[in-house]
Amino acid sequence: MSNLVQRLEITAHPQLEKSLGYQGNSRWVAWRWEPDIDQLISSDSKTVSTGNNMAWLVFLQHDLVQPALQEYNFGEGDRYWLLLDTETRNLYVGEGKAVQSLLEQPESLALLACLDGGNAGQTAETWQQTLSKLTPKTAFRHLTNVIPFGIAAALIGALGVGTGLWVVPTVQQKLAEKTTFTSPISSAANCGIGGSDDFSAYVGSSTGDKELHLIGVYEANAEHGKVNLSKSALAKPSKRIEIKVERRNKPIILALSAYEPVNWNVTVEPGAVIEKIIVNGYHNQTVSGVSGIPIEEHSYEETGKYLGDFIYKWAATPESTDTASLVTKLEEINRTKLTSFQGCYRGTNFSIK
Repeated sequence: MSNLVQRLEITAHPQLEKSLGYQGNSRWVAWRWEPDIDQLISSDSKTVSTGNNMAWLVFLQHDLVQPALQEYNFGEGDRYWLLLDTETRNLYVGEGKAVQSLLEQPESLALLACLDGGNAGQTAETWQQTLSKLTPKTAFRHLTNVIPFGIAAALIGALGVGTGLWVVPTVQQKLAEKTTFTSPISSAANCGIGGSDDFSAYVGSSTGDKELHLIGVYEANAEHGKVNLSKSALAKPSKRIEIKVERRNKPIILALSAYEPVNWNVTVEPGAVIEKIIVNGYHNQTVSGVSGIPIEEHSYEETGKYLGDFIYKWAATPESTDTASLVTKLEEINRTKLTSFQGCYRGTNFSIK
């Protein structure tokens, strides 16, 4: 067993790779879901090509397959790849970089096959038997009495004949959309005049029918720290942050976040469309410069609760507590992935290009 990939206790049907749209003849082939274009991708040591989306979904959702693969979320992201040894019919799962590295090093794959015994003679082993080895939990025991995987493979193969014609144009369109994606953040972007020098940014993808952009600061200026300011002054936005929205390709959900009180003055250029504005803050937040756009305020002083952490620096990893709370919440309530983030400890001016 390799530490790079995990062998699954299931044996692939002889027609699996053909059903999934693979036309090559390499011994090893891997599949992954590419979320940016909503497409199954197959890779071997020579080529990368598109696969059969419908067959992939049928394969993943079948009662005999789902228990073994559901934890890897093959239908939603590209973190994990499914790897097949077409000679032994062994299936493996591993993180994308590990599987890709193995495909580029035939000697490593040969060693993997050797370590696993090269047991091509076991291809007749039924899925009922292999699934019974998968887990001792009661929840999976009923699966030993279901139909053989051969029936599922036949269904996949039948679907494969009819779906290839309409999958390709869709893929071409989505690939074109991905190719034309332009960054919403200028290469010269900074925190603005009077801002700090710690500008932080992140650019994601734009695959849906709208985009989610987040701008986060701790403060607009340092006046709140002066002892001669009254509490009433602190309770109001102390200074503006100018936000210019120029991006025109899709409707935008604009999220604005600050710990200290801020007046967000938003300018929308002709052709740009803002679907709604979400403000997150501990102290009171206000929005000016626009009308007719729904504004959702989540500030502790005004509504009694805030939406998430007051991030102003994009963390090195998505799991960091600096970013996960607010970003995850925004993605959940808007049902779309984050397209961009801009942040500064102290910011005065931001643009979405």
